[in-house]
Amino acid sequence: MWIFWTALIVIALDQASKYAIYYGHVVGTLGYTGSQYDLSGLKSFLAAVSSENLIPREGKVLTLSFTANDAALFGIGNGTEWAVRLLASMTAVFLFLLLFFAVRTAKKLRPLSAITFGLLIGGSIGNLFDRIAFGYVRDMIYVKLIDFPVFNLADSAICIAIGLLILESLLHKEGLFEAVEDDVRYLFRLPTRQEAEKKQKERKARHLSRFEEEIPEEEFHHAETVKPEKSENREEAE
Repeated sequence: MWIFWTALIVIALDQASKYAIYYGHVVGTLGYTGSQYDLSGLKSFLAAVSSENLIPREGKVLTLSFTANDAALFGIGNGTEWAVRLLASMTAVFLFLLLFFAVRTAKKLRPLSAITFGLLIGGSIGNLFDRIAFGYVRDMIYVKLIDFPVFNLADSAICIAIGLLILESLLHKEGLFEAVEDDVRYLFRLPTRQEAEKKQKERKARHLSRFEEEIPEEEFHHAETVKPEKSENREEAE
């Protein structure tokens, strides 16, 4: 259940923040101005509930403002219809695969891996909804300190999930990748990871390539005995 609860929370927060920014015209900053902490971004976000429109201010760290992102990856196809359709289709396929494996592996995952799965699903659904409903993604967070592209909470959830996946890989723990790999092997009737690792160790011990290992020993020895016979027949013909 960790997967779906995490996904629901991400979707709810993402859509609520986008609604507040889009309809409440929430603008402001959040950071340190040099003498005191500037919380106008947070104040303007809360003020959006009462539909108050605040004047934007220049901040040193973070700025909240509405931006319509109708481009594909890295700004490709900005403002063109094909870019929106292409990215929406790619996101839909990616989301289908996520949901498919989430249902199959939900009971096998650790809480951290399940949360990672939920972040990916929630972030993908949040942005896909925008693409379908509006034709663009509603972004609102701009980190001026590093001049990072404008993003939203769905993007943040996906980035956090990718960071957790990298962390799992570095720690060499059984995580999301391993669970999905095991399920793919089961679906395509492939050897399990344990069986594959065992065969790999046997290949290294015998100094054999993978191709040589897959040839049955009887056929391999038969091929070696056939070659001299052919050469003897050629000598007799000469």
